[in-house]
Amino acid sequence: MFTRSVGMRLAIVGTAHLQARDLDHGLALGNRSVDILARVQSSRAKDYVREFNTALAPWRREPSVRDFIHRTRTELGVAA
Repeated sequence: MFTRSVGMRLAIVGTAHLQARDLDHGLALGNRSVDILARVQSSRAKDYVREFNTALAPWRREPSVRDFIHRTRTELGVAA
């Protein structure tokens, strides 16, 4: 349970950074979140990652963003 809550918090804080237009910090937190959440099964956690992916919309063409979205799809089964 603790692992899941840490992963979800990272996704939430990462989303806040994206909303503040801080892509680099947001992606760093998002990647840490996926590192953790890949080890747990939680539909609620996946919802937070989906919200994170939605917040990435302004940067959809960036290679790092495309890589991240691909990672969430393959490791978590989360579509953009």
